[in-house]
Amino acid sequence: MQRKKALNKGLEALLGDAPKSKSNKTPKQAKQPAQNPTPNQVSISKIKTNQYQPRTTFDEQKINELAASIKKHGVIQPILLRKDGEGFELIAGERRLRASKAAGLKKIPAVITVASNTKSLEIAILENVQREDLNSIEVAKGYQRLKDEFKYTQEQLSESIGKPRSSIANSLRLLTLPSKIQDMLSEEQISEGHAKILLGLDGNVAESMAKQIIENKMSVRDLESALKAKTISSTTKKPKTRDEINLESALSSKLGSKVTISDHKGKGKLTIKYFSYDELDGIAILKLLDQHDKV
Repeated sequence: MQRKKALNKGLEALLGDAPKSKSNKTPKQAKQPAQNPTPNQVSISKIKTNQYQPRTTFDEQKINELAASIKKHGVIQPILLRKDGEGFELIAGERRLRASKAAGLKKIPAVITVASNTKSLEIAILENVQREDLNSIEVAKGYQRLKDEFKYTQEQLSESIGKPRSSIANSLRLLTLPSKIQDMLSEEQISEGHAKILLGLDGNVAESMAKQIIENKMSVRDLESALKAKTISSTTKKPKTRDEINLESALSSKLGSKVTISDHKGKGKLTIKYFSYDELDGIAILKLLDQHDKV
């Protein structure tokens, strides 16, 4: 029943009859936290790490480099904390905290704020994304946690994070890749550009191509060429032109959903795939159609 209701909602959006959301605001938990802007010197021993930290790996060499800088110049930017019992929980600044420990500091400058669990996760993601500190999979998992644990929609994520909905959707789609490919992306053995292309392949084929990317040090263009050559050798159908491949890639990125083009002598079809009803409801083309109707 829920599946049918969700699908009907997506279809109503396509047909232009979907009821408009009463509010585009993010969940109530995501209100801006109150905080004391004056930094405090807080004992490091009283600080525990953030349970909502989206980062899963830390570069020890960079931590040591930051520790050397802190020994010389101190902690320039305070970390962000919230009260937790008799101590504090870190919201943002785990690299600075780790480096301060490595530098032998006993106290660290910190701003203490009042923040919900939702806001704590949101701030942690925002800080890291804005600094481009997280890898693509860590970002995607952070978004997914906001969806799963705090019931954010892609539209609400877009508003909170400050990125287009299509960018949020593209990021979340990376989590549909086989775990081995996600690991390769996390370890920067392949790029996000490679990963977006691999999304269009079956699991075993995608893993095989990912290994070839690493072994042969293939660029994204090399991967596109290899897949095009494979298509030519395995089918009698007319191979896609580079223009068609580029257009599919551009549309997929813009809409945040997989797009395929089938052409035959100037006629054909354009297919837009979706991986959840939330994604169907938010596909950017729906907004374009809505804007067109208002003109």
